[in-house]
Amino acid sequence: MERNTDLSLPHMHVHSYMRETNVGANQLLLVNALAELSNSGITIYDMNRGVHVYTSSSFYKVFGFEGINEGDVSNSVFDSRVHPADLRILAKNGALAMKYVMERPVPFRKDYKMITEYRIKNNGGNYIQVTESHHVLELDQCGNIALSLGIINVSPNQSLGQGVRFQLINCHTGQLIDLLPKAEPAIKELTLREHEILEMIRKGKLSKEISALLSISVHTVNTHRQRILEKLNAGNAMEAIIRALDRGIIS
Repeated sequence: MERNTDLSLPHMHVHSYMRETNVGANQLLLVNALAELSNSGITIYDMNRGVHVYTSSSFYKVFGFEGINEGDVSNSVFDSRVHPADLRILAKNGALAMKYVMERPVPFRKDYKMITEYRIKNNGGNYIQVTESHHVLELDQCGNIALSLGIINVSPNQSLGQGVRFQLINCHTGQLIDLLPKAEPAIKELTLREHEILEMIRKGKLSKEISALLSISVHTVNTHRQRILEKLNAGNAMEAIIRALDRGIIS
């Protein structure tokens, strides 16, 4: 499921390759039909050899290489069309998807597909958004992913400022698997008074003691305590202290 666009294997090699793998004639006919009917760019990628054993002509068209000697287009040329920032993220996301799928029991590894959206440069030198999906096509005898089916289309969403989109889907259950690490909720800045009260809470002072030390009412102290919890996204005073220490708000 890791992204690779090495399309150097000529189409004439496909049939000899089919005899060595589980890619049957019927499967190849279906893939060809899908490419023609949908006008999608389609490839079958050999994970072990690191080559595409089948590539539809429309795949080259999506990347702006229509009409050239397709077998001569190297992996680096295709990668050069992908936005540099997106290329790094695609590699990381592909590794996350591969790790997740390989952690599933062998009978369920073909249930998943990865969908991603990113930017490539067209013939006019402008970046366009494309959608690419990867399906596990065949496993080898050890349960490793042997072949993956890749499908690429120009995205109907051409809002280029949204970065790479990435999703892993269980095709049988419809479950969406979010593999990206969750961002920490933004923390609002504490006021000087809130910072002062938090330091006192850390030292074990009770609201009544803080009230006396700062010459403010207990109600005001408790209001500040509640705002501190809200700003630090904490459920209690101890959690607020830990979050504040982690972020250097208090030391």
